[in-house]
Amino acid sequence: MLLQHVPREPQKVDVQSLRKRLAEHGVDVSVRTIQRNLNELSEVFPLIADDRSKPFGWSLSKTAPHLPFPDLPDNANHGSLARVKLKCSNGMLNLVTNNPLHPEQRIERNGLSFFVTFVQPVTKDLIAWILSCGENVEVIEPHSLRDEIEGHVVRMHARYNGKS
Repeated sequence: MLLQHVPREPQKVDVQSLRKRLAEHGVDVSVRTIQRNLNELSEVFPLIADDRSKPFGWSLSKTAPHLPFPDLPDNANHGSLARVKLKCSNGMLNLVTNNPLHPEQRIERNGLSFFVTFVQPVTKDLIAWILSCGENVEVIEPHSLRDEIEGHVVRMHARYNGKS
């Protein structure tokens, strides 16, 4: 939700404004939490902090993809509950811990990666989030979601290799 309120550069938004916008959506968090979340999100997303003057302004890079990804296909499994298991690189741990994908998610550490497991419907937003994480997230379960993500990756690969 935080990313939805960060404008594309050259526009920018300060943390107090973000806090106010989140509060309008029923999310009451501290300024420090938002600052920490922005720093963590900037490790995964192309966020830019303008620190030339205070308060700092945050924006998405001009070249960042639009989120959520448009025109994701509907699937018969969307909307029904599924056990979702994702394998994530350790660089995602703080993000997933501080911004849970689900209130009842379970995290299991595994050396250079960790698994996050939860039960929820497979939604377009979940698919968009997974795709936005690129190589940092792999769908383990359910197989239908894994196949759907793989389909997106195959189509992206074809497009980047002039086969689309």
